[in-house]
Amino acid sequence: MAENARDTPEEVEKMDDSDAASSPSHSQSRATFVPVVDTPEEVYMTDDSDAASSLSLSQSGPLMSRSSLIEEDDTDDADDIDAEMATGNGVDIRRKSMPAIMRRLSSIQSTIRTHIRIQNFLLKYILFFFNFLSWVAGLVAVGVGLWSLLDDGGIIADAVDFVLDPSVIIVILGAITFIVAFPGCLGAVRENIILLRVFHISLSLVLVIEIVAGTLIIVFYSNPTARENLRHAPEKVLKKAIVRYKDDDYYKVWMDNIQKQFKCCGVSHTDEGYKDWQLNTYFNCTRLNPSIERCAVPFSCCIFYPGERINMMCGFGKTNKTKSDVEEWIYTQGCVKGFGEWLGKHEQIILLTAGGVITMQLLGVIFARIFVKRVTKQRVRWKQIRRRQEPPTN
Repeated sequence: MAENARDTPEEVEKMDDSDAASSPSHSQSRATFVPVVDTPEEVYMTDDSDAASSLSLSQSGPLMSRSSLIEEDDTDDADDIDAEMATGNGVDIRRKSMPAIMRRLSSIQSTIRTHIRIQNFLLKYILFFFNFLSWVAGLVAVGVGLWSLLDDGGIIADAVDFVLDPSVIIVILGAITFIVAFPGCLGAVRENIILLRVFHISLSLVLVIEIVAGTLIIVFYSNPTARENLRHAPEKVLKKAIVRYKDDDYYKVWMDNIQKQFKCCGVSHTDEGYKDWQLNTYFNCTRLNPSIERCAVPFSCCIFYPGERINMMCGFGKTNKTKSDVEEWIYTQGCVKGFGEWLGKHEQIILLTAGGVITMQLLGVIFARIFVKRVTKQRVRWKQIRRRQEPPTN
């Protein structure tokens, strides 16, 4: 049996031949398990992608931290990172965290775009409503002023009428407001860059004029010599109103309102301003004046106490008497002095009001400039997108 189990030399030689014949197929079958080696081109592409990934990861900074991944509810990725770091195999950490980082970047970009849209929306409609209300107010002012001017048959004789006639002042201010606000209103709602620029340039000019005028008033008011010279202009205007008081209802109403508002009588800045009414033909104290109102002052100069019966002739026979004799019946100080005292009492309110108006105008200029820049930037982006979408020309 032992001899049968032992192979003869011929059989051994045959087996060696058969093994040699089968070795090529066996080597071929083993070759299928050899790892595929990347070609030079594939290695180059892989290096580029790894470099790009490394660059984006290095720029992302804190986005690769474990806490940032946990904040995004990516606990699986964070656990994988911990496991890789614990085992010392951190080669694929960046690749595994890339989806979470990209989601984080996409979320941040989406949030930024949303904030920009909200800001643009607010800028647009704040400008629109601000200018729309100003435009309507200017239009109403022009209409009311023209109606008042034409209804009473007022005539503009000279430049002084622009100061004395309230209707003319209302028309001028309303026209300026209308002209400035119209391009701002239309430019905001249509996102028209040209109209918006016209608006903020016009409003800037108005703002500069207001600031310069306010500065000059403060300088003149603080300088006694300049203040003394500044009084001559309003005195000249008020004296003309006194002379034409009985002949023109505009001057009559205007002068009565001033004397009631500032508790004054006449023009001058002294305590005997009531004697200025002798400039009027009907009120002068000359012997040749046959008027019943000789030496009188208008009813608007009278002082009335609570519960006292109103006497329409309270101002009769006053301009030819001393101040001590009439100060219980009428206001004696001139309206220039009365206006100065009124300014002193309401100085804070006037400054706050002027500051509020200037602040609103300044914000209008700033918002308009910001909106122009954002609209311009958005249009540049649209042009770039359109160029990318256009098919290439051969």
